[in-house]
Amino acid sequence: MAIDQQYEKLIEKAREALKRRNYDYAIDLYMQVLKLNPDHGEAARELRQTTIRKGQEMGGAKKSFFKGFGSWGKSILKGVTKNYDQAIEECEKYLAKSPFDVKMLMRLGDAAAKAGYTQRAIANFEQAAEIDRKNVDAFKSLGRLYNGLEDYQKASSYYDRVLAISPNDGEALRARKNIAASTTVSKIGKMGDSYRDKIRDAGKAAKMEMEGHIIRTEKDVKAAINQKLDDIQQNPGESKHYRDLGDLYVKVKDFGQAAQAYEQALKTNPGDFFAMEKLGDLQLRQFDEKITAASNAYRTAPTPENKVVLDEVRAEKLKFSIDEWGRRVQEHPTDSELRFKYGRFLLQDGQDDEAIANLQKVVHDPKVATEAHHLLGTAFRKKGMYELGVKELLKAREGLNVMNEQNKRITYNLALTYELLEKKDEAKSEYQKIAEVDFSYKDVAKRLSALG
Repeated sequence: MAIDQQYEKLIEKAREALKRRNYDYAIDLYMQVLKLNPDHGEAARELRQTTIRKGQEMGGAKKSFFKGFGSWGKSILKGVTKNYDQAIEECEKYLAKSPFDVKMLMRLGDAAAKAGYTQRAIANFEQAAEIDRKNVDAFKSLGRLYNGLEDYQKASSYYDRVLAISPNDGEALRARKNIAASTTVSKIGKMGDSYRDKIRDAGKAAKMEMEGHIIRTEKDVKAAINQKLDDIQQNPGESKHYRDLGDLYVKVKDFGQAAQAYEQALKTNPGDFFAMEKLGDLQLRQFDEKITAASNAYRTAPTPENKVVLDEVRAEKLKFSIDEWGRRVQEHPTDSELRFKYGRFLLQDGQDDEAIANLQKVVHDPKVATEAHHLLGTAFRKKGMYELGVKELLKAREGLNVMNEQNKRITYNLALTYELLEKKDEAKSEYQKIAEVDFSYKDVAKRLSALG
């Protein structure tokens, strides 16, 4: 009891330090807890949140690699020699300086898992998945760990995320089938000595067999829907059943029923983030269908009335996207791709200051850095801050060695910004780079002619 109170006291001090933005002290306090108990899940999660917040205020800590190079190398060496506790310590030292490094988060998670620190491993794999939402390896690792804890619902949810990215992933397919089989065996064990004696209803037997079946055809989907409706009838308080039902309705393009299922999942569990996200994606899909219909109508009959309808539905989608991605960013504040999309939507809506604030937080992430700098350059140009715009556009073009479509867009915007600065020679030079590979690109030829 005294030890537990010691943990609580240190964690409370760390939280107070975090409120005062004394990040280094908070990190030190969380590390003290983890030295006393290396598998303290709460301390491990809050430590990751603290390093991330510190990194965000430092602008992503882009150049911290060389400062932490020694820890990087030692973490590899200690892992190879199976000295997992020291490997964990070196990983933590590195992440204190470079908190967004997904590879190091994965290395720390792996070392913790091998050392038997399951909760600490989960905390770091979750952070890796938070930063890189397509990190199949992180999702698989989480699936394995939760499976080992016999938390089959969470294990299944992570394997589902693997299959959403890579539908033919062998490990995830086998794991989902094995989890379904394990769940079925557990149910049978609770029912008595004889499976066939206890389950006389052939429909129930088929239902249990279906749990391990891979859904491929429309017939499979309809059978799975009936099975899921039966699950809901037996356990109406489980939000995952409604969420799964919504997914099945999406497969057969019954979007109305899918929306109702996701909404019911949220009524059952208002904190079901997966259901919120699925409902949002479905609503966006419905907006796209409306836009397609309005675009076709305007193309067929280009009247002012049809143009108004098209503009209105596009504006509705943009407003919904801003609200939806704003909510998602609140739920996942360290997810760079979500925040990048949010910033892009804000810029489209003319909320330039908010867009800049969000885009500046993601330029550390190489997955979105190029376009984030590009959009920042566009935002600064809109605000008349042309020098800042040029700096961002030059950063956006770093590493683009081929004049592809992306490079042409950035170079064109850079040339426009130089024109606004009345730097004609620089503008002309940039337009010429495009003209050398694509003379018909936009109005490049016309602008070169005007610049003489």
